[in-house]
Amino acid sequence: MKISNLQLEWDRIKKFEYQIDDEIIGKKLTPKLKLEVQHNFLEKTDDKPYRATLLLKYNVRFKEGKKIYLKMNIELEGSFIGNPKLDDTEFKKLVIHSGILNLIQITRAKVAAISANFGFIQPIYLPMIDATDLVNKKMKEVLGK
Repeated sequence: MKISNLQLEWDRIKKFEYQIDDEIIGKKLTPKLKLEVQHNFLEKTDDKPYRATLLLKYNVRFKEGKKIYLKMNIELEGSFIGNPKLDDTEFKKLVIHSGILNLIQITRAKVAAISANFGFIQPIYLPMIDATDLVNKKMKEVLGK
């Protein structure tokens, strides 16, 4: 096994808002998700590592019929560094593909941890998602392909 050419340097929650209805306990709810990603690729200089940041905007609503029991807006930012021996396109591909998927998982873990500490009877586990369409859309946007 080898170490990836892309590493997460740091991550942070930039925004965390939620509104909850006390009647949520024991409900079988349908989540409605909206994800957005913003990227910032920094210009590479000399033999220094590549650098980029991604901002994942995660909006989720847990509802039953038209009644919304939980609204949550989370923005998680991550900074990535890449092997300076990569070419520009490969670095961007790694950031978009691996970066987005990793930030989704980090967001899920942070929400579970935070909600457990808020005293919820059961922590909030954001649903697992298939981010293929989001990744492909961002890949086309970044690489122009």
